[in-house]
Amino acid sequence: MPAAGRTPGVLHRLSRVTACAAFVLIVAGASVTSTGSGLAVPDWPLSYGQWLPPMEGGVFFEHGHRMIASGVGLLVWLLAFVAWRQPAARWVRNLALVAAAAVLFQGLLGGVTVLYGLAKPVSVAHACLGQALFALLVFLATATGPSWPDSSSLSVDERRAASRVLRLAFAASAAVFLQLLLGASYRHGLAGIAPHLLGAVLAAGLSFAAAFRALAELPAKAGLAPVAGSLAAAVAAQLLLGLGALARSPAVSTLHVAVGALILALCVVVSARLHRLAGPEAAPAWLEH
Repeated sequence: MPAAGRTPGVLHRLSRVTACAAFVLIVAGASVTSTGSGLAVPDWPLSYGQWLPPMEGGVFFEHGHRMIASGVGLLVWLLAFVAWRQPAARWVRNLALVAAAAVLFQGLLGGVTVLYGLAKPVSVAHACLGQALFALLVFLATATGPSWPDSSSLSVDERRAASRVLRLAFAASAAVFLQLLLGASYRHGLAGIAPHLLGAVLAAGLSFAAAFRALAELPAKAGLAPVAGSLAAAVAAQLLLGLGALARSPAVSTLHVAVGALILALCVVVSARLHRLAGPEAAPAWLEH
């Protein structure tokens, strides 16, 4: 994965703000589901024919979610505009455009979710696209940052170690996203809890393995210790929250979704940094421009 070009500080700062806003949006969306407020506002794009209805009961969660989503959408489109106006690498610009298209589709999908009475497949798709968009924004924030690592500081053996751990980190990222899909399917009534419990074993095992191997096999100068340690801690906390979520407490269930998103973000950061540390030979062709 090559450098992100002469990425200006404003693009990195905007990427971070947008990623943080997307995380807040995921928490807000989880609150809507946890409190059963998905149909508190039955129309779209307005709410009871108003831009700002009385924020009472479930309307507070549902309309609040829409307001935050509008803000995130504006931030993502601003990010894409800035990326194409600044001297960033072409792949950074292209990913910013993908994010802009994704957030637009996500907004439309949210409207369809309401208009079709919380149709289960649509609700699950809406939840999963939100997580995927968040992961993309986290990647952009990582890749445009000043601490983006350089493989030239590592020996050949250390780069090979990064390549080995990278495969595990990719597997962990995929397993975590699959687990989020299974969790969304359970929360929206599309599937039972058994697949989610089995997925938890796979996702936790791969995440722990990726984190501990990154800590054990990569030197301190690789800069992976803080994020790998955070990943291991987040997975441990998530397992405990999963047990608590079985009690169907809205607060615990929402926190469970939030930590799941955080784990996905940490997996993305670990994978991205390992990809960079592994050297140019690890980069796919589409990242060479």
